Amino acid sequence: MTKDKLKRSFWSKRVILFDLDGTLYLGERLISGAKALVQKLHQAKKQVFYFTNNSSRSDQQYVSKLRKLGFECRKDQVIMSTHTLIAQLQADGIKKTFLLGTPAMHRMLEDAGIQSRSPKEARAVIVGFDKTLTYKKLEMAAFLIHQGLPFYVTHPDLFCPTELGPQPDCGALAQLLVLTTGIKPSRILGKPNPLMIQEVLKRTRCKKSEMILVGDRASTDLALAERAGIEAILVLTGDSKRSDLKSFEPGRFQSVRSVAELL
Repeated sequence: MTKDKLKRSFWSKRVILFDLDGTLYLGERLISGAKALVQKLHQAKKQVFYFTNNSSRSDQQYVSKLRKLGFECRKDQVIMSTHTLIAQLQADGIKKTFLLGTPAMHRMLEDAGIQSRSPKEARAVIVGFDKTLTYKKLEMAAFLIHQGLPFYVTHPDLFCPTELGPQPDCGALAQLLVLTTGIKPSRILGKPNPLMIQEVLKRTRCKKSEMILVGDRASTDLALAERAGIEAILVLTGDSKRSDLKSFEPGRFQSVRSVAELL
């Protein structure tokens, strides 16, 4: 597909889903063209959603960060792996958990009626992107998993890209617990789990054919698009390379150097 045809296809969509880290920004640095593209989409009356697997922040913190970087953003435009976790826990009838997660994630769970304080009362172990992790918390999570509690993971990312290099992410913590206990997670949420798209469908009346996802990771962003049956574009400003497209059906997805090429 030519670049002009790719741009026409992108702009024909009504709902645009943007990954964040590695797609619109890297750390605190805006990626060239990102702000201008999102502004142009809003001017064209497109519905823009911000998609992230990063469960270390709250949705309100993402609103604040995106606004600080110059993006127009409301809370209902932010869709996180934490939202899919909450939906799954509610569906499974679990209201008390033991959490490996930040205070921000803890507050999101509490606001949804899910407690995450007492290991004695916990009915599931939750592993998020915990930047407040201690060995004591990790040890307790392993003990509870060993005792038979189900084991939920907010997202599978092994690392989070930053300006200084990769940070160990939720998937790496989960792997540590798998190696320790010999027990695999009961549920892995976030991208590429199609529940992320179900969250969009709950918030808008659009059809899947009207959506397109723009992201930097083939293993999560493109895999999500493939599983959910939507279109996607890979940007090369983050984790993946053009050669990663070979993992999918020929011609299924296209790549651009950065979001600036979609302007």
